[in-house]
Amino acid sequence: MRTYETIFILKPELSAEEHEKHIEFYKENITSNGGEIVKVDVWGRQALAYPIEKHTDGYYVLIQFKADTNYANDELEKRFQFNENVIRYVIVMLDEKRFKQNPRKEPVRKERPAGEKVSKPRNENGEEADEMQSDEIAEEAESEEK
Repeated sequence: MRTYETIFILKPELSAEEHEKHIEFYKENITSNGGEIVKVDVWGRQALAYPIEKHTDGYYVLIQFKADTNYANDELEKRFQFNENVIRYVIVMLDEKRFKQNPRKEPVRKERPAGEKVSKPRNENGEEADEMQSDEIAEEAESEEK
């Protein structure tokens, strides 16, 4: 079995229940054909880079799974093609060596204590850079235009 990743975009006008129904359908389809779900990541509604079928938004879903090559290339692709609610999809085989050594993790966000100061940005010389206020930036832009 190989590790795959699929990202598909559902039509944005579907309800939340319909989105969940489609996600569950694909998860169950993978597992019923001998696959194993590794990770499901719902990105939600995002703007598309360009209009697709007169849609400017889409509901993005990422699924990482392990399956046989025949299933991923044939069966799953047919399921995506014949579903009218899927705008776009892509199925990619992940490199086993890189995936095992470096599995994707959620980013760790460092939180600062409430009273901790934030350091100022530094310029090329290592000196603290002067922060310009938005008014000063606007004035500078106007003077450059003239």
